[in-house]
Amino acid sequence: MISKETATELALTHREIEVAETLLAEVKAAMDRNSSGGDFRDVFGRRTHHLELGVPSGATSKRLFQVPYSLAVPVIEATIASNRAVLAALCIKAAEENQA
Repeated sequence: MISKETATELALTHREIEVAETLLAEVKAAMDRNSSGGDFRDVFGRRTHHLELGVPSGATSKRLFQVPYSLAVPVIEATIASNRAVLAALCIKAAEENQA
């Protein structure tokens, strides 16, 4: 039987992939709606002319403003690929734990 920790990591990794794939679809749809790079809106419905990138969250957070739209798709795709690699490793770990 696989450990609780491995099962949790598997579930969280699956969730991260799902969220990233949904975000990727939304970003691509917004970019398709506007030939100038994207139709992104803030919470008030106003069109934004850039993206923000915040890393990490919390009291010591840092934020980049004016991140070009063109960087969104490759960053999200890289995140998905990275999480799929983690998922593959976790599947191997789960199989090993199941054999023990």
